[in-house]
Amino acid sequence: MKKAVDACGDGFTAEGSNGSTVYDSVAAEDVAPAGEETAGFTATTSYQGVSHIVHTQVVRAGDVVAVYFSADGMAIANGRASDAKLPPAVVKAQSAKLG
Repeated sequence: MKKAVDACGDGFTAEGSNGSTVYDSVAAEDVAPAGEETAGFTATTSYQGVSHIVHTQVVRAGDVVAVYFSADGMAIANGRASDAKLPPAVVKAQSAKLG
């Protein structure tokens, strides 16, 4: 995961059955410890000309990999910039249930 974050620093496009989303930049982010391994990153996208930062944390516990992310959907819908952080307590509590 850490190598992928480094390789995607200039951004990437996520594609799905309902279309695609362009992320303009990706950067590693320090995150609270969780599981046996963890990595965090931010990805920046814009919607209708407004910037949004999505925070993601990937946790491995044994052979289980969990992905946590945060986005402020109301800010996106209302055209406000957003930067919703992942609550470390939530990641810790959910990761304790893995594997």
